[in-house]
Parts: sequence; C-alpha cells; structure tokens
Amino acid sequence: MVDSAPNNNLQGIVLILLGVLLLSVMDAVVKVLLDDGFSVLQILAVRSWFVAPAMAFWAWRVSSGRVLHTKRPALHFARVVLGFFAPFFFFSSLNTLPLADATVIFFGATFIMTALSVPLLKEYVGPHRWGAVVVGFLGVVVAANPSGDFFQSGAVLAMLSSLSYALFMLITRWMGPGEGAFKQVLYFHVWVGVVASAFVFADFKPMAVGDVGLVVLVSVIAVSGHLCLTRGFSIAPVGVVAPFEYSAMVWASLMGYWLWGDIPGNATIMGAVIIVASGLYLLHRETRLKRRQGALEADAIEAAPAPMAAPISVPITRQEQERE
Repeated sequence: MVDSAPNNNLQGIVLILLGVLLLSVMDAVVKVLLDDGFSVLQILAVRSWFVAPAMAFWAWRVSSGRVLHTKRPALHFARVVLGFFAPFFFFSSLNTLPLADATVIFFGATFIMTALSVPLLKEYVGPHRWGAVVVGFLGVVVAANPSGDFFQSGAVLAMLSSLSYALFMLITRWMGPGEGAFKQVLYFHVWVGVVASAFVFADFKPMAVGDVGLVVLVSVIAVSGHLCLTRGFSIAPVGVVAPFEYSAMVWASLMGYWLWGDIPGNATIMGAVIIVASGLYLLHRETRLKRRQGALEADAIEAAPAPMAAPISVPITRQEQERE
C-alpha cells in the first residue's frame, strides 16, 4: 500500500490542476497542427527530437547522468508503451471527433483509475471520493454535450486512449516518488521519439518555421505538464487527485472560444459549475483532514513525556477519514 498524508494530497491536487491546464493548452496546439495536415506520428516524433536531448543534457550537467539510473526497468518499459499509445490514440481521434467529444470519452480514465487503484494499489476509496468522481463525471458529460455516433472509429480511439492513460498513471502511482518525475518523463519522451521516428519518415511533411515553433511550444508545455502530473500521481492517492483532471473541460471551453470561435452554451457553463463544485468539495475535505491530522499530532506531543526526540505522527483512521 502506498503511504499518503493530507499535506501530500493537497500538493498533489495543485500539481494535477496545473498539469491539466498545461496539457489542455498542448492539446489545442496539437489540434491546430493536425488541421494543418501533419500526422500524429510526425508531431510526436518532432516533439521528442526537441524534448529528449534537452532533458538528457540537463541530466548530464546536473548529475552526470546519475538521475537516470533505475532499479525498475520493467515498469518503466510498460509505462513507456502505455504512454505512447495514450497520446497517439487521443490525437488520432481528433482527426474525426470534436475536441469536446473526444475529451468526454477520454475522461472515463478517471473511473478506470479509481476502480483499479483498489485491487492494484490497495488504496481505499470511500463513498465521499466515489461521489465526487461520479458527480464530476456527470459535469463533464453535461459540459461536453456530446453529439453524433459515439461508436465511430474516432470514439473507439478515444476509448483506447482512456484505457492506456489510466494504466499509465496507475503505474506512475505504483512506482511512487522514489523513481522521480524527471526520470519517468525523460524515459517516456525518449522512447516515444524512437517509436514515432521509426515510422514517420515514409510520410514526413516539410514544416515551415511557424509549424516548428508550434512543435517547440508543444514540447515545452508537454514536459512541464507531464512533470506536474507524474509528481502529483506519485505523491497522492489516485482517488483524491484524479477527479481534478475534470478541470480540463473548463480550459477546453475557453480555448475553443479563443481559437475556433466556439461559444460555450448553457450546458457547458452548467457542467463547468458541477465540475468545479466537485473539485472544491474534495479540496475542502482534504483541508479538514490536514487540520485534523495536525490537531492529533499536537495532542500526542503534548501528552507525551518530554523531551521528545522527534514529532509523533498520528495517522487518521479510515473511519475518521470518512467522518470528516
């Protein structure tokens, strides 16, 4: 079982919110590149050509490469495979699906992560967290107002992306903070670049300076967003942080209006309110748990004989968590 504390939960929530914002911007830029006729494999390959060397150089300068050493190569390999298919399937679905439709299907990943975190990670997901997940997902459905036939090829690709992403993040959580977010993100981009490059040259489309600039922007945003998400899922339980990925719908609506002139309707606004309310409810509960934890530790220190060598950590029981 992966240990967690309320302060880690709050930090994880902030990291997830920031990571989702960054990756939402990345998705919008990628859709612009797709509209210009570039393939998913080319975008993934060129992105990694910028990201992997820059991160590897930084690792060499800072620690002579020691930061890249790992004792869990098999898990890294599984994570890389899943990490390749998650963006590949999602970006491919954008060729035939509107961004809102693809996003609402993709967010089935939250249910998958929350459900599988119980048998795989031995995490406890209580009724409050399950309720927040369900309510948040309903908000996503209302906001996206999906249209058309969900079982077309684009929808299947979005579903496969959702499954790949869920397993990808569960492995991230399973590996824990010991492997480091930087190492995981670098391995991901190196191998995505290798695989994408192996298949892209036969159908490579020349890129103008502006297109290259967009790929550079995608690269910077991708690294920052992946670092935030990887760290967030490493330090906090899936059932706590996963619902905050719903905030992507708010950003998708704003960017849709800015880039394509899509005006959010009443359904989008209502869904956004539900999503934000669900996230704020979880944040409120995590804040109360943190205060409760601090009060228990303070009482334990006061009651213990002096002098004490170190502060006493008093865990909150499962029953207390659900009562808070």
